[in-house]
Amino acid sequence: MKRNLPYIISYILAAILVFLGTMFYRQPLLIVLLLLMMLLPIMSIAATRYAYPHLELQIKLPSGTIQLPHDLVVKLYVKNPTLIPLLNCELHFHYENMYLPNEIEQTIVLPAEARKENLYRLPFQTKAAGMFSFEVSKLYITDFLHFYSFAVPFHWKGQMPILPEERELPDIRLTKAAIEAEDSQPAPDGELTNDLLQLRDYQPGDRIKDIHWKMTAKTDELMVKEYDRARDLYYLILPELDRDTLQDTLSTFYSLGLRLLKARELFRVALYQPAGHTFELRKISSEEELLVALYELYLIKPENRSAAYHRLTEQFPDMYGVIRIAAGKVVPPALIESY
Repeated sequence: MKRNLPYIISYILAAILVFLGTMFYRQPLLIVLLLLMMLLPIMSIAATRYAYPHLELQIKLPSGTIQLPHDLVVKLYVKNPTLIPLLNCELHFHYENMYLPNEIEQTIVLPAEARKENLYRLPFQTKAAGMFSFEVSKLYITDFLHFYSFAVPFHWKGQMPILPEERELPDIRLTKAAIEAEDSQPAPDGELTNDLLQLRDYQPGDRIKDIHWKMTAKTDELMVKEYDRARDLYYLILPELDRDTLQDTLSTFYSLGLRLLKARELFRVALYQPAGHTFELRKISSEEELLVALYELYLIKPENRSAAYHRLTEQFPDMYGVIRIAAGKVVPPALIESY
C-alpha cells in the first residue's frame, strides 16, 4: 500500500547498507544481521496475518441522555486474545452533529496488547443540541515493520441525541387549540363528554366500564352507554425551525414541554416536514414522549425561514390557538398575559 512505501524504502536502504558493509568488512555478525533483516519482514507479516482475525473491537456511546453543556465520551474496547501484540490498529472514523455537518475523516491508532482488553476513551465537546453521529468506516492492521496493512471489514455507526439546555420562560397564559386533524395513531373523533347520547347493545371491543348494569339486569342483555363526543381541545405546539435561531428554538420547545408536563397538562406537537409540506401531530403525555418528539425534530432539516405556520394555516383554515415556537420565543395565539 502507498501508506507503507516510506517504511519499505527506508528498510531496503538499511538492508543495502548492511549488505555493503558485509561485502566490505566480511564480518560474520553483519552476515547474520543481513539474513535476519531478510527474514524479519516475512515473520512480521505472517505474525500479523495470524493475529488480526482474532481482534475484537466494540464501540459504545453513552447510555441515557446527554444535555448541554456536558461533554460526550465514546468508548472503544479493543480485545486481542492472541500472544502476538498488534501495535498498529488504525481506525478511521467520522463524527458530526447532524445540524453541523462535518466532512473531515479522523484517524486514530489503537495498540492492541497481547492477551488483553484495552479501553480507549474519545471525548467530544458538545457545542449544540442535535443528533450526534459517530461512524467507523475503515480499520487497518499494519505489521510491526509497516510493510503491509490488512484491511479489516468493519463498519459501525451510532447516534446519540444531545438535549438542549433548559431555560427559564416568562409566565404566559396559553390557550388550547382546536384543529380537525388525525394523529399519527388512531384516535376517536373527539374527547368523550359526560353527556349520555344513548343506550345500545354491547359490541365486541366496548369498554367494560361503559356497561349499564341496571339496564342489563332488567333486559338480560348487555347494554352499553354511548356518550356524545366533543371537539378535541388541547395545547398544540408548533416549533418553527429557522436555521439562524435553531438552538434557541430547540431549547425553548424543550423547556415549554417540560413545564406543561410538570403542570400535568397533556399537549400535542406539530412536526412539519418541509420536503413534503406535511404535518404529523404527536400526543405528549410523558417526558419520554417529549424526548421522542425532540429527536424527530433533530432529523428535520431546518429552513432559512420556516414556512411551518404558513403551511399549517393553509391546510387547516379553521384552526385556532396554536402555540408557535419562533425565533427561540414562545408566541401564544393571543396577547401575552402575565399571571
